[in-house]
Amino acid sequence: MHGLMSYRRFGRARSLRSDRAERMLSRYVATELWLELDRYVATERNGRSVATQLPSFGSSSVAT
Repeated sequence: MHGLMSYRRFGRARSLRSDRAERMLSRYVATELWLELDRYVATERNGRSVATQLPSFGSSSVAT
């Protein structure tokens, strides 16, 4: 993923850029990617990522 580094040991994801937002959500970490697109990624502790767009752009999601 571009601009996102996963720290699996700590069960969290961190952005490589200082202007990114990070919020703990139970077992997930939501990290803002591509600020202009309002796109977020939640990374589970086992390393699986789910990318989701905000409702203003529709209700699509992609799981990897």
